[in-house]
Amino acid sequence: MSSQRRLTFLPLICVMYLVVSGGPYGVEDAVGIAGPRMALLLCLLVPITLSIPTALMAAELTALMPMEGGFYFWVKQALGPFAGFVEAYLTLLYTAVDTAIYPVLFGTYIASLLTVSPAAQMLLAIILVWLSGLLNAAGVRLVGKTSMLWVAALVAPFVVLVALGLPSLSHWHVPAGTPSGHGLMGELGGALPVIIWNFCGWENLSVIAAEIEDPQRNYLRAVAITVPAVALSYLLPIAVCSQGAAGALGWHTGSFVAESVRIGGHWLSIAVAIGGALSCFAIFEAALLWLSRLPFVLARENYLPPGLARVWTTRDVPGRSIIACCAIFTLLIPLGFITLVTFDVFFYMAALMLEMLALIRLRRLYPDRKGLFTIGRGRPTLYLVALAPLIVWFATFSLAFSGPIGLIIASILAVSGWPVYSILRWRYGGPEISAGRAFTAPL
Repeated sequence: MSSQRRLTFLPLICVMYLVVSGGPYGVEDAVGIAGPRMALLLCLLVPITLSIPTALMAAELTALMPMEGGFYFWVKQALGPFAGFVEAYLTLLYTAVDTAIYPVLFGTYIASLLTVSPAAQMLLAIILVWLSGLLNAAGVRLVGKTSMLWVAALVAPFVVLVALGLPSLSHWHVPAGTPSGHGLMGELGGALPVIIWNFCGWENLSVIAAEIEDPQRNYLRAVAITVPAVALSYLLPIAVCSQGAAGALGWHTGSFVAESVRIGGHWLSIAVAIGGALSCFAIFEAALLWLSRLPFVLARENYLPPGLARVWTTRDVPGRSIIACCAIFTLLIPLGFITLVTFDVFFYMAALMLEMLALIRLRRLYPDRKGLFTIGRGRPTLYLVALAPLIVWFATFSLAFSGPIGLIIASILAVSGWPVYSILRWRYGGPEISAGRAFTAPL
């Protein structure tokens, strides 16, 4: 790909911020479920136990294998073709339910500004899907440049909100708990998937590593800046808005809009609502950038129709894959939020488990990493980095699924990877084992 069409450092930071977070929007439900005290605590713990280990893993493996397809090839190279396919399959499952949420939320935030019918909200969501597809079809650099604008627009209202709330922060105290009647385990089980959902996705941009300028250096630098930026994006607005009795009760999606009226008045609430709509647009646009490359990669690996592997040469983008993704998301728009977040986190953490196993396996296969970033301090640190997110995963799904039905459905969908793999391999052939994509570790 031409260097003029690659994603440079500053746009990479903005796209990474959007892929992982997209601003404080979406964390309100965790505050409503478990109270601001628990939400703040989880916003401190989850980055340490999940975000930082995942980001370190992604930085090391992107430095080792900076190629289009990212985590798919990490797992395939380390654990074999079937594991690679399962990694991509789980990723498609969690992103299908996750990404479809944002067009719906876009319509919801627009509805908080204007009086529109449910049908009009649905139409707005569909328009967002295809407008994002059009921007992605124009090329990765355009997505990177527009992402810089989106980040500035959606963060600005919260900068004002936090600035106006600084007097309360100067005398800040830990908010009182808000009992929900579900008990500690119920509150954790409800809030933890929402918090994880707001902090996950650090490895997703590895899928477009071949489209990033100097990925072996810039991915790690972008991670080092984005991790604390994401954490502060949640901690500061929650701390400001949860001060006082009124700020600690009845939180739900859109509560930042209501709290901004209390702190900064009507115009600030309008700005926050507009920022919410822009956040949904920006997150969806950034997610479509990397997600549309998965069908492209799987088609090149002979798991999907070959037409999805064709690149529009004028823009260096997999145009047909982008169109296919937009069509699927249009069909998924009617889906809901909390239940989908729980399934989203389950599938994401299952895929992350394969990536962590790949991290350990590839360290053994390619121990010589001269000049490349690696997680330091020997194997104990490596195992700790791999283990920490898995402990979070087991704790999450043991708490989040209050009954066996949800866990059974999620497990069935996860293990269906084997028959899907067999059918697609029979239909399209799968990757050639003898002539498969070779990988040579950098010297």
